[in-house]
Amino acid sequence: MINNLSAGGAEKALVSLLHEWDYSRYDVDLLLFSHSGLFLDQVPNTVRLLPEPYGFRFFDMPIAQVVRHALTHFDFGPLWARMRMKKALRGSYPATVREQLTWPCIAPVIPPLDEPYDAAIAYLQKTPIYYIVEKVHAPVKIGFIHNDYQHLQLRAAFDRPYFEQLQVLASISESCVHILKETFPDLSSHIHLKYNMISKSMIQRLAEAPITEEFDGHTVLSIGRLQSQKAFDQAIESCALLVAKGYRFRWYIIGEGPDRPLLEEKIKAYGLEQIFILLGLRANPYPYLQKATLYAQPSRYEGKSIAIDEAKVLGKPIVVTHYPSATDQITHGVNGLIAEMSPEAVAETIAQLLDDAALRSQLAENLRQEAAVGKEELTKLYHWIETTTL
Repeated sequence: MINNLSAGGAEKALVSLLHEWDYSRYDVDLLLFSHSGLFLDQVPNTVRLLPEPYGFRFFDMPIAQVVRHALTHFDFGPLWARMRMKKALRGSYPATVREQLTWPCIAPVIPPLDEPYDAAIAYLQKTPIYYIVEKVHAPVKIGFIHNDYQHLQLRAAFDRPYFEQLQVLASISESCVHILKETFPDLSSHIHLKYNMISKSMIQRLAEAPITEEFDGHTVLSIGRLQSQKAFDQAIESCALLVAKGYRFRWYIIGEGPDRPLLEEKIKAYGLEQIFILLGLRANPYPYLQKATLYAQPSRYEGKSIAIDEAKVLGKPIVVTHYPSATDQITHGVNGLIAEMSPEAVAETIAQLLDDAALRSQLAENLRQEAAVGKEELTKLYHWIETTTL
């Protein structure tokens, strides 16, 4: 289960997992709070897509529609839940905490699943985990944290009773697992590592598709949601520094998000409209990755970036900032370059790669030698389902 299949790393990783799943071993039902997202049509036909849980739609619609529903159907539960939610969210909270505070308000109007399961897997933190704990009958419950838990700014005291009811709490990198164990030391025995899966053959095949954007100079590509975590605001400053030094290139961003207006304003302020280009969402980002000179991940924090693993498959030189989990994927000077987390350092590191074709070639060759994460990660998941007890 996951919220939806929008253009995020966890969503993409789930779709890859479903394509590699052994359906002779287990049938799979997929539960989404919303049947939406860029990757929805990529779900294999062997997966049964369950109806959206009743109740969730009332929390995305205008309050006037909720009132109309209550009066028309004499169903006041969703309306009371919206009123409780409004009261709970008074004040200034991070978006992650707002989602935590929302769950106790909406849970009473969301019915449990009737069908029992051998295992329930929440493939994302927060609401999917709360849902499988409270609303699904299964002897094995597995929850995933797809990011650095401390940077998510979640309230650990809220999550603890839910995590205690999971047989496995999994995360996607060594650093993320360490942070979870540090935050919940008494749950350490239930906290495990499981890397995201990617399909090397699928990426290489999709990378051959044509694209309309063509440029005869260098291109830098970044992929990610347009939000503070990805630090595209600082990337614009790095871009401006490179342009000031005379570099001729374009920097493409694939992704969408709430920071688009702020980023567009900053791009205009620096006069980079034809250089730093927000492409929006792309169901197939791989042709852009294939044609890029290098891939840049200027994030403030990450769990384990699936976009970096995809860049590795296509042998693209990689620049990342020195966020806590960066070294889980990149060894500086071997399969990429790690820059300090400042616009100046990122610009300097990108310039180093743009200037040095031999270094780009060596990094690309080293990347091609790396093995993509494969079906051994599925074996780990099967093992948890078959042997784990609380």
